[in-house]
Amino acid sequence: MTLMTRILAATTALTISGTATLAETKWDLTTAWGANNFHAQSAIAFADAVRDATDGGVDITVHLSGETGVKITEKLAAVENGIVQMADMLLFLQAGEEPFLGIDTLPYLIQGQDEMKTWLEVAGPTYDAIFERHNQKVLYYVPWPSPGVYTKEPVVSADDMNGLRIRSFNATSFTFLEKMGAAPVELPFEELATAVAAGTVDGAATSTSTGANSKLYQFTGNFNPLNWSMSPDAVTVNLDAWNGLSEQERETIQTLADEMEADFWAASAQEDASKTAVLVENGMVISQADDSLKAKMAEAGKAMWADFFKTVPEAEAIVEAYAAQTGK
Repeated sequence: MTLMTRILAATTALTISGTATLAETKWDLTTAWGANNFHAQSAIAFADAVRDATDGGVDITVHLSGETGVKITEKLAAVENGIVQMADMLLFLQAGEEPFLGIDTLPYLIQGQDEMKTWLEVAGPTYDAIFERHNQKVLYYVPWPSPGVYTKEPVVSADDMNGLRIRSFNATSFTFLEKMGAAPVELPFEELATAVAAGTVDGAATSTSTGANSKLYQFTGNFNPLNWSMSPDAVTVNLDAWNGLSEQERETIQTLADEMEADFWAASAQEDASKTAVLVENGMVISQADDSLKAKMAEAGKAMWADFFKTVPEAEAIVEAYAAQTGK
């Protein structure tokens, strides 16, 4: 069943019966992503479904590409203060206000969607408490595809990254690449292609989506998914706005979020698969880590977990409970 078929079925089943809604509630949802991004498309599909299911009673406008002026690192505060009623936010970018939210970037912690589901089950109450503290609640989560490394030569074993100048995408990836033996580089993404072509950088750490969209296959011939971490976006709603709805409207919207979330996760997986296909079609070789590289990644990751616990002590018990379930 396609995403739109599911949406139509859900909205038909959930449409509020009875007399027409007397008052229309208008909400703004801000996302940093553009119209072609699967997170933005999911947000638009959700807004359309809510509008249909409430017979227009709750009208959500999705603002793309940060057009509301809310910075990508200020989504938590913007929803808390009612600047916008809703936001699609990448959690680790809100860690400046809530350090725990940076945890999903830790290497070897969350690898793939199955582990993400387990992580959210274990850490969900902590996330709920954080968002409630900031006057909002999460309606649904959607994971990003995991990052890998694009290089000129294949990266397969533990020593293959030694000395490689790899463009990192955040502080955690910089530290991780360093522990893996690489020489991470801080570089604006728009300068990456020129730097790789000139030989001043050997490659980049990023997802299949970014790699395919940026045509990194023109400058690098190899990609190893590595799958060292997975980060979620969360779509949240301001609690004052949420509590201002009728009980029936809240139930309808929450049911939609619960039912549609699986399709949004499937869209993320499809994004990864389709962009991997684009890389292959353009001649890129996809490599897989051998046991030595996996062991090195686990060692580096767990060392970074320990460092994270020093600054966010409450994370340790949560990670221990999660690791017990996943065998890490």
